[in-house]
Amino acid sequence: MVGINSLGERIKKFRKEKKMTLAEVAGERLTKGMLSLIENGKAQPSMESLRYIAERIGVEVSSLLDEDHLEELRTLLFEIEKEYNNIFSPFELREKDVMNSLLQRILSVREKLHGKNYEEIRLLDLYIRLNTVLNYQKETISMSHIISFYEKIHAYSQVISCYSFLSGFYFNKNDYEHALKWIQEAEKRTKPYEHLIDKLSILDMHYILTVLYGAIDDPENSQKHLNIALNIAHENRIYYRLDDFYRYSFVLAIQQGDEEKSAYYLTKLKQHADFTENEFAHNTLVFCQAHYMNMIDKDYEKVPSLNEHLKKSSYGTKVDEHIFTFYRMEQAYAYWAQGLYNEALQTSEDLSIPSFTHHPIDLAIMYRNFAVRALCFLELGEKESAKREILYAYHGVMNFTSSIYKTFIVEAYKKIQH
Repeated sequence: MVGINSLGERIKKFRKEKKMTLAEVAGERLTKGMLSLIENGKAQPSMESLRYIAERIGVEVSSLLDEDHLEELRTLLFEIEKEYNNIFSPFELREKDVMNSLLQRILSVREKLHGKNYEEIRLLDLYIRLNTVLNYQKETISMSHIISFYEKIHAYSQVISCYSFLSGFYFNKNDYEHALKWIQEAEKRTKPYEHLIDKLSILDMHYILTVLYGAIDDPENSQKHLNIALNIAHENRIYYRLDDFYRYSFVLAIQQGDEEKSAYYLTKLKQHADFTENEFAHNTLVFCQAHYMNMIDKDYEKVPSLNEHLKKSSYGTKVDEHIFTFYRMEQAYAYWAQGLYNEALQTSEDLSIPSFTHHPIDLAIMYRNFAVRALCFLELGEKESAKREILYAYHGVMNFTSSIYKTFIVEAYKKIQH
């Protein structure tokens, strides 16, 4: 905490600047004697009393605290937020050195962080996130403390962010049940304060709920939260996340073999890409068009030609890698379906599943690629190579819920093993 003497001196300074007496500041909740002791550095006010004094004088609590200390933390927070937001995924250790550097910088001021104001809470929040991912050291505080700190200053959007982090941590371990549990807790805990939370945070929360209910094969609840999210987006004219929602709905319609719905959402994806003129949205559209041609239209000959429509996006190479991998797997599927086995193997030769792919539907689509490779090897008489590829695909989806992709892999496994 800030030193008692400097705090008292600052209270006295502001009181005199406002031309207020001890009695006027003390009001009904403090005595003149207690306030005098505080001003003279002989008593330490509680945070509740400090807030009361600040309210009586008409200043922010932060103004009564050490301004130099607060300015130092604000500068540090601004710098760390900027670097942290540039990390592709806070759960990927590809950028371990960057994350460790950020952690060390927060550690340099750790003893000054007590959760008294937003700057301290947010730095503690980032510290816990980095410490959790890096498994750096044991701490006396946890994310539950951070959530309570945010609640005290009514920062409910940050409460959702904390729960989203916990959910994401387990999602990236493919532990979908625990991931869902945390975001369910977020929904329950913030429900009474929805009117105080920005719509983007609520939209994000329902997007995560949509995806995680889908991950545990609960289509009813997944659709429920999808509808809630789309209503929020349309009512508030929020175009953020629409691409994700349409793509998710598109893949679900493909899984159900619903030609009408899949065509509808493919049109929505095209409209969104045209409207935003966003390279990433455009590239995901190309993948979805290829997927539709393979799974619904069976128009395999057109799939490879879509390659020329892919663009390098401003989102960075890792995102491009993800979408391009999905598309090339569709290319390989189209070549296999046409009996062009060597072309299929050549197209998919160096493809692997990115470490940041975790949703079971995404994983099943990608594991299907190795079943396609296995079937190609089988047709070319390379039985051992076929077994190697199909075992990788089969074991990859073994614990997933039923889907058309898993069914494809299981049938290929039976064909190759027998």
